[in-house]
Amino acid sequence: MQGQLDFTTESRTYPPDDLPLLTARLRLPRWQGTGGRRFDRYYAAYARAFFSYCQTSLFSRAQEALTETRQAGGALPEWQITLDTAVTLERDGLLSLYTDTVERCGGRRLTLRRSDTWDLSGGVLLPPGHFFPTDPLWRRRLLEAAASQIRRQQELGVAAYRPDWRRRLRAAFSSDRYYLTENGLCIFYQIFDIAPATEGIPVFTIPYCREKGPWLPGREAQ
Repeated sequence: MQGQLDFTTESRTYPPDDLPLLTARLRLPRWQGTGGRRFDRYYAAYARAFFSYCQTSLFSRAQEALTETRQAGGALPEWQITLDTAVTLERDGLLSLYTDTVERCGGRRLTLRRSDTWDLSGGVLLPPGHFFPTDPLWRRRLLEAAASQIRRQQELGVAAYRPDWRRRLRAAFSSDRYYLTENGLCIFYQIFDIAPATEGIPVFTIPYCREKGPWLPGREAQ
């Protein structure tokens, strides 16, 4: 497919002077080729929403923190927020990626992940069900696979989850939170959803399977 993936970067400070309270940086994708106009509009809107949040919400909180710090005689607080992109798969007209927004505010760190999978030939976003052409119960398959991996991790003692993770696994599931890799379809949960914050963002990879799904178009040619 004709086209080229590129990235746009931008940084802003609040207030925009020599002593900013908040520094915001982003790195978002840009597609130069078929379907690029809609693709670029989508991420331009994402960038506007990001900087609007920085100015109207996060900067106000930084100002409040500054006032409290001055009253306590402390040092100037340093607040930062970054929005970065990781491409997980690019092949045969498909592009899958996720973005991590990381807030570092007065010693506190919070990460929020978002993902998109594109059919670049039409400039459209694809739902996870697209990769389960023969299984209308794909949501159940994803949840069962994630639960199996959690139980295995607990047996090995390599990860910790909340006591009620089974209920949370279903309640917090979102079909928007997935991306593709060469090894399989990955679903993820936000920090605090099903595990303590120390575990970061839980990710579960479901290997490709032609019979049951998920299945990656064009994989049979390999």
